[in-house]
Amino acid sequence: MHLDPTKIPGYVKGQPPNQDIFRKISFMDELEAMWGRKWGAQSKVGKLSYAIVMPPSDNEESDEILEDPVFYGLPDGVRPNLKKMRQQYKALIKVLEENGVELEEMEVPQYFMGPYCRNRMVWAPASAFVINGGAIVPRYGLAPWRKGLEVIIARKLAAIGCPILYTVHGTGIMESGGNIFFLDPHHALIGIGPSGNEEGFEQVSHLLRRNGVKEIHKVVFTGDIHLDIVFGLVDSRLGLVYPPGLDAKTLDYLDGKGIELIEVSDEEHKNSACNILALEPGKIIMVAGNPVATGILRQRGVEVIEVGMSEFVLAGGGPHCAVGCLIREPGPLLT
Repeated sequence: MHLDPTKIPGYVKGQPPNQDIFRKISFMDELEAMWGRKWGAQSKVGKLSYAIVMPPSDNEESDEILEDPVFYGLPDGVRPNLKKMRQQYKALIKVLEENGVELEEMEVPQYFMGPYCRNRMVWAPASAFVINGGAIVPRYGLAPWRKGLEVIIARKLAAIGCPILYTVHGTGIMESGGNIFFLDPHHALIGIGPSGNEEGFEQVSHLLRRNGVKEIHKVVFTGDIHLDIVFGLVDSRLGLVYPPGLDAKTLDYLDGKGIELIEVSDEEHKNSACNILALEPGKIIMVAGNPVATGILRQRGVEVIEVGMSEFVLAGGGPHCAVGCLIREPGPLLT
């Protein structure tokens, strides 16, 4: 292949490269040429075009869960029905593909051991958290049966060519995809609760600020495992919320940003009503069986695609948990 001078900034034949020019070129300017894609999902509602999914595995119906369901986060002792869960997964995949989302399916070990015990929730890749330019690899902290999933997520990201910008480490905990919410590319919520701590907050906050986020609001929540169980963004100015799950300061903050919040009842919260996945502004995937919230959204002009995900709900999540967003458009701005 011959040298193409038109592609080299500051090229002058017979002279060495101009280092001053190359020192001023941003990583983002070279991203697609070097890494193959414009990696970035610094939005919760911008049009989704590329994502990771994980098929439900034998880990969700393991004997280990039956031996100690309370330890495994299932105090009622009821495991998801794996056959039905796999059928629901296929239905979710069909909706995503019909809406133009390119998917990468991860290979999941049918017997997946973390550093302490066999894992559960090995179907939830939302923690493959991608900001503009590349991924932040999470560090799980909710339970020992979650630890280790970050390893196979990191390997998959590397295999598909996504730059890994950072790995949460030390005693930092941040299960990123479920705990970090972009209201737009410049405003973010970060949850501190069962799956995120102060050190994790500091580590990821630093990265977000370097990546164009001008305002970060700390959310303190209890009870639910992730922020995306109690809050979901439908459009830049519309969201679903389970008020008991958020602190008063966060509710005031969202109100101050002009975001209309549709309150979800106790019953529909239990059916993961807030755990929505936006395909684009005003078009979402939502767990079927939440008629009140769905009805209100449709009255607001939102296109709601309902998918039966009862077994995912039983396992602790919904469509937002089940999809790791890799590339989104920026979406509408708050200001």
